[in-house]
Amino acid sequence: MNTDGTPGAMGRLAEGSAFYDRRSIIADAWELLRTSNLLLLAPRRVGKSSLLNRMNEEAGHRGYRSVYLSIPDAEDELDFIKRLVHSFQRAPWSSGGWGLAFRERLPKDLEVVVKTGLLELKGKNFDWRRPADDLEAILETGDSETLLLVDELPLLVGSIVKQDPGGGRAERLLLWLKRLREQYPPRWFFAGSVGLDTVARRLKLSGTIHDLQPVELGAFTPETARSYLMARGQYCEWAMSAQTIDAIMAAVEWPIPFYLNLVFEQLRLVVAERQSPPSPELVETAVERLMQHGRTHFDHWDERLSKMLDDRMAQYCEMLLAMACHEATGVAIATIDLRLSREIADSRQRSEMLGELLDLLVSDGYLVREVSAVRFRSALLRRYWKEVQP
Repeated sequence: MNTDGTPGAMGRLAEGSAFYDRRSIIADAWELLRTSNLLLLAPRRVGKSSLLNRMNEEAGHRGYRSVYLSIPDAEDELDFIKRLVHSFQRAPWSSGGWGLAFRERLPKDLEVVVKTGLLELKGKNFDWRRPADDLEAILETGDSETLLLVDELPLLVGSIVKQDPGGGRAERLLLWLKRLREQYPPRWFFAGSVGLDTVARRLKLSGTIHDLQPVELGAFTPETARSYLMARGQYCEWAMSAQTIDAIMAAVEWPIPFYLNLVFEQLRLVVAERQSPPSPELVETAVERLMQHGRTHFDHWDERLSKMLDDRMAQYCEMLLAMACHEATGVAIATIDLRLSREIADSRQRSEMLGELLDLLVSDGYLVREVSAVRFRSALLRRYWKEVQP
């Protein structure tokens, strides 16, 4: 049996045959890494983390010594450095070299604890830049075949901005990382569920990442999405009609692997319960159940706004999304501007805020901007926002 499209566990990285297609963008990324550091640009839930993980798996065959670091819950700058060190320690190729060198060069005011082969660092109220200096000395021993794959850095930056709304700490961290890329040989590849480019623009810090070569990851093409669904159907030993596949495509609208898989998995439950072959009618039943019982698959879209943004900007985003969710065609930008005028009287300030809001919500996958309107990128997310949000 052809195992392409074999389902992975929901919410986990797509590995093996669950990682479907994406061959072209991976080939492009490997080619670009020969001369550049990279920034993966893509809306949320498209599969950025799975792509970085696949590149980590392939790195050895490509001649790279790789480290994959995901930091969605990193607390601060020191925590980031600690996790980077831990990642080096876990890398199979670092039994000597960097790992050993780092242990030998740790500052005296760090406590080192070895547990199950991992290195734990406990800070004693010191400036993160001191261990950062020691990390730089280790980076200097690397080469261009050392690859650092860093996922979810924008969430760390957002957390730091929450602690320091003036943006000074975030700027220092991003400038430090830029200097590391400029002065030391290892290659870097950054990604995140919120675009680092979006965060940098909002903080007016785009100059800290302008050296990164952008790599764009989008949704599946309609042809690839249909092929993926057909492969999933074959795996389940279903005879998937074109009408059923069209119904899934229409329900999702934005054909990214996560949403295709989400609807398909719910459809599997409905088919098993009804003891009937998949059909457009059962697809609608599956989507209705997602709206009733699947909040956890969508709540993060709402929660992430409050985590990444200050209260005022998060409130404006919620207001804009509430306006856009009622119609599939979305809402006119002029209508949004009129509503925003109740909150911001000054036209220049309002125009700047509206531009920031649209940039954020479009870049991060909530909305699509058209000539004079914005609409939800995903019919599934729009339906959730309309039916489930209070």
